[in-house]
Amino acid sequence: MKKIVFLFLILLHLGCSKFSEDIELLTSQTPFNEIETALPIVNIHVDDTDFQRMINTPEEEIEISAYFNLYRDQILLIEDQKVEIEVKGGFSTKYPLKSIGVKFDKKYDNSDRSLIHPERILAHHRIDKIKAIRLRNSGSDFENTMLKDLSVTQLAINAGLDLDLGYGEATLVYINDAFYGLMNLRTEANTNGMAGLYEVKKRAVTLAKLTTHALIKKDGDFDRIDRFVNAIQRRDRDYLKNEIDLNNFIDYMVFQSYIGNTDWPHNNVRFHAIEEGKFRFIMFDLDKVAWLKIEKSPLEIIEDKGTPNILTDLFFCLYEEESFKQAFHNRFKQLLEEGLLSYEKFKAIVEANAERIELEMQLQIDKYQKPGTITEWNIELDKLLLLFKEREEVVRRSMAG
Repeated sequence: MKKIVFLFLILLHLGCSKFSEDIELLTSQTPFNEIETALPIVNIHVDDTDFQRMINTPEEEIEISAYFNLYRDQILLIEDQKVEIEVKGGFSTKYPLKSIGVKFDKKYDNSDRSLIHPERILAHHRIDKIKAIRLRNSGSDFENTMLKDLSVTQLAINAGLDLDLGYGEATLVYINDAFYGLMNLRTEANTNGMAGLYEVKKRAVTLAKLTTHALIKKDGDFDRIDRFVNAIQRRDRDYLKNEIDLNNFIDYMVFQSYIGNTDWPHNNVRFHAIEEGKFRFIMFDLDKVAWLKIEKSPLEIIEDKGTPNILTDLFFCLYEEESFKQAFHNRFKQLLEEGLLSYEKFKAIVEANAERIELEMQLQIDKYQKPGTITEWNIELDKLLLLFKEREEVVRRSMAG
């Protein structure tokens, strides 16, 4: 079956692909300060011995000092900002291109959007003060399209959903003037990130995360987190409705189940509260969407029978109440009927993002041979769209009732 699908994708690519390789591609021999690109260019100056030790032993969580520079349109906009860098990620650290966390010595003033310049931000967010960013290797999409996470996140942003998330854009990253990788420049989806989005001190944020192995209390009021988790276990619906932002929770559950995120809800779950405000859920790491569970309905995605978890328990505890059930289904149908979530919207985003990085993909291929060729990259793009379209059809059928 896999061979049939692969052959079909090759034919699809050759016959009707929107992605063209009839372009003049960059090579790894091009000096970074001579590249004409629409992407920002990050150049980090760091002791090479320290850097090699850091990326070769990610399990040691080494943090080292460095200096951060950023160019846009060949203009140096950020010069030698002192930072601390470290390898970030879990499973994705197996790839030769490691994700790097960058923490500024003091909050960076991004009011002119020089550090990160997303096309759009949600109305309830600000990105004027940034303490930390991540240079992400695209996670499990590293060997495939390099743009899935950014594109899926952009779909949620364009729909104007009531979500908390990270903002990002594709960027070329250099270490000591040598090409390191085509990466995603992202705001963080952690405590620093939420403090920035809501313009509060880090100490004002309470945050916990759920992984496959454990619930981890990261920052803030740990007793409040314990009370929240205990209420889920007791199925104390009245307490839970008072503790969570229901509009955010519904949009979060709608979108994650719509895209068919296979690394969720048992993993990649974070929730936070600003001071005494209600808990909100943070969306991040969307590189495993429309992949293994395409045929499952949204409720089957949420149910996640294979791995018991508190998020599934929380949802179905609330779902037993008719008012919440109706609110969830009405919001889902509204987003589908108004076309805010649709294959066509996603396709337009993917095509725009592919066009944005197609000149630079050869740099990535030259260095990492992942994907192996521009043709293989184009096939992966077509495959992504094909699978998302299939997922969309499943969702619409299952939510039609």
